[in-house]
Amino acid sequence: MNFTLGIKVSTKKQIDKYITTCTTTFKMFDHDVIISKNKANLWHFSAKRNDKKYLVYCAPNLSKVKSIIKIALKKVPADSKLVVICNTFTNEEKQLAEESNYALVDIHTLQKYGTEMIEAKSNDETSLAA
Repeated sequence: MNFTLGIKVSTKKQIDKYITTCTTTFKMFDHDVIISKNKANLWHFSAKRNDKKYLVYCAPNLSKVKSIIKIALKKVPADSKLVVICNTFTNEEKQLAEESNYALVDIHTLQKYGTEMIEAKSNDETSLAA
């Protein structure tokens, strides 16, 4: 029983870490980020900038949440797009995401985008100071 509980705790911690990483990256790109308090939504947070709104679901292990993604897609408003962040995905999973009209991004790519944005903003600040 403790073993199962330990897995759940580590999974919760892993998802919390994903949410922190993801929200930070979206904020770097000047999105308004709102953590979802409503568990019925299924997604973890929304990110909005200008007329684009993303509903983000953090799923370290994609294979375990495919049925949740199907349900979440039914709840996504017409003006929004579901984005699923995971560790890795196959070409087939990427194709399914495209066909089902949601975005699939691995956490490493998202972290790379965040790092590039930090560097770009740092370079802008350096050139402004000169």
